[in-house]
Amino acid sequence: MNKIKVLKALACCMIFIACFACSEHDYSSYCPTWKGFTYKTGNYPNYTQGRVGNVDLHQGDSIHITAHQDKLGHGIHATDYTWTICFDTIDNESGEKVHATKSYHQHTNYDGLPNGSDDPVGHLLIPQNALTTNGIPDTIRFVAQYAYSGQGVSVENGNLSINSSYNGRITPRSGYFQGGAQGNFFFHISN
Repeated sequence: MNKIKVLKALACCMIFIACFACSEHDYSSYCPTWKGFTYKTGNYPNYTQGRVGNVDLHQGDSIHITAHQDKLGHGIHATDYTWTICFDTIDNESGEKVHATKSYHQHTNYDGLPNGSDDPVGHLLIPQNALTTNGIPDTIRFVAQYAYSGQGVSVENGNLSINSSYNGRITPRSGYFQGGAQGNFFFHISN
């Protein structure tokens, strides 16, 4: 009787091991890789597609900027995107030129929501008090932070493809437990 129980238990263990040994699930986590940015200006539905390489904006312009993924990430849950517009303005108290920033945050679940892994889009407004650009371009900084649900692996740095359809460069970074990306989109404010 004990031999039968032992044989049954052994058979169950072998079936259990065989089921998991044949599993082809990828439990690794990694960040997406990126192509770069595109943008549109104006008001919906009359957006104007911007030209690549020559981004001229005006005070009060609305800009809709998209960070395009080349290859999707995997094994990611909590995701935070931050879009920060950096510009020069005049300080109201001192009357001196100062560098200012304004940030917008987005939060999603990358793998857990139907649209979580869509290309992130930032909707920003060029402030009315932004000064015209002289020399060094103004910047929109994009930062992505990913919390992994599996074991992190390295990804290649930088844009994978040089494509004249995209502006800027977005560089992924990865670790064992979390990863992210950072990129810059440059523009000029003109009169």
